[in-house]
Amino acid sequence: TRLGPGYREVDGASLIFAQLVEVMIWVCWLLVALALLLPVSGSCSTTSELQGQYACGICQELRRGLPCERYEACDAGSRAEVEMGCSSVCRRPNPAANALSPSNLKSLELRVSRALGSKGYNFLRISVVSTSEVSPQADFFDYSSQFQHRWHQFYLHTALKEVGPGVVNRFMVAGKSVSVWLPPQGKGVAGLLIADPCILATTVIGLVGCTFGEIHNTRTNTPLLINTFTNSTDTDFWSISGDNFYDRTGKITEEVFGSISLEAKSKIFAAVPGNHDYWVLGKPFLSSGADQCGNGFMQWYGQDTLAARNVTVKSAQPPFDFSIDPGRRPLGCRKAAPSNFLWYNQIGNLGLVGQTGAYSLDTVRPFMQEACSWASSQSGLQLLVLFGHWDKPGAGASSEMAMPQWYTEMAAVTGCSEFDKRGMLKFVMGHTHCNDPHPHGKVGVGFRVAGFGMIGCGNYGMPIIDTTEGLVRVWYFDTSTEDLVDKVVGCVSQKGWRSCTSLAKLWLSQPIPESRLQRQVVV
Repeated sequence: TRLGPGYREVDGASLIFAQLVEVMIWVCWLLVALALLLPVSGSCSTTSELQGQYACGICQELRRGLPCERYEACDAGSRAEVEMGCSSVCRRPNPAANALSPSNLKSLELRVSRALGSKGYNFLRISVVSTSEVSPQADFFDYSSQFQHRWHQFYLHTALKEVGPGVVNRFMVAGKSVSVWLPPQGKGVAGLLIADPCILATTVIGLVGCTFGEIHNTRTNTPLLINTFTNSTDTDFWSISGDNFYDRTGKITEEVFGSISLEAKSKIFAAVPGNHDYWVLGKPFLSSGADQCGNGFMQWYGQDTLAARNVTVKSAQPPFDFSIDPGRRPLGCRKAAPSNFLWYNQIGNLGLVGQTGAYSLDTVRPFMQEACSWASSQSGLQLLVLFGHWDKPGAGASSEMAMPQWYTEMAAVTGCSEFDKRGMLKFVMGHTHCNDPHPHGKVGVGFRVAGFGMIGCGNYGMPIIDTTEGLVRVWYFDTSTEDLVDKVVGCVSQKGWRSCTSLAKLWLSQPIPESRLQRQVVV
């Protein structure tokens, strides 16, 4: 048989074999294509469940005129739903419930974040988000501007401040006395770990379904639990590892944060983005020009990132890179620059490295080397924790950038490898909606903290990392029933969570080994 110019003659058996191989290759490509087209969830859910989760968002996109073929929603039922205004798939807001909620007493939108580690230990970024261009405190903020690109209803006022470790630092902000605490360098600390929180919004329509929002009453209980645990002096910081309230416009975020206390907002806060913080339906190929593509996220949460490397005290420069316009095309949006989401810093004896899986490994590799080199030279830094969102590839993240593999990549980088050899390199993530230790075979190393209302395991509770008393411990307070919520809140609000650990599971307890990094430790 002659296959064409340049090819040798082959017998019938070889041709049949070659054709079989070709068919197998096409089958493999078909399976890959199907995997990409199916909605991705953090659990072993059925397709119908996933369609239900995203039904409101897809229906609203169709109402905006986007093509139904994109969502495989061209059937008569979908068309009828659009014509009815998505009334059966979108949960309508309940203004009465919102007005009657005693917890929804709006507090100052304060953010306290650690300065990028290269700036030194004694610095914090202090920010306020407001709805006015007028600075909330004269001669306090160095940069004040309307949000750029997305969430234009907000204004950011922010400044880098030098503070004293180990003492209460008091500032007047918007006429309120704000007390800020930075633990001494090298001292054991504790922080609250959250990812993928969702609520049944009472003021706006949520485009992504919060499956367990009603069962766990997340609209009330999530702010209540954050307030309870962070109001205690036992807690030094708190964090959210992506998919922060599944918010395209900023309205859901504003509603939730209005219920978080000023005491909680005065604590150091850390945040990294997830896939839904770029594209509300969770996948780049389902994105539209209405998505925030990380822009609202980065300004609302006020982290001091690589983009702010050269922004120092009294600098009026914006602490973000606004060079990439996400655009307003009907389909797709351009992600904000990666430097807006990459950071490293130290709190007490704990080093934190924040990343995003939405960019390539080659893009972030210089940051990885910089962060590991920095960590290896810090006084009193005993434990290094990597913060990210994706626990598996897909939904915008490559296999190398999902946290389990990214941990392996970081463990090979000089500086971080020394922490890993001592068992002092860990990682925290979300994405798959479960609260559980040691997922993906990373025993004693990885922790998933994403059980906060979305479809998945259905559990709900408060994880805490604790580096005091010469140990690395991860506690988990189960609050999956109202009875457990009452017990935990009652105990912690009266005694602090350290006196309530009988109500918690201990996910990890590991001695911190001696190392040269313990030099100059403040105790």
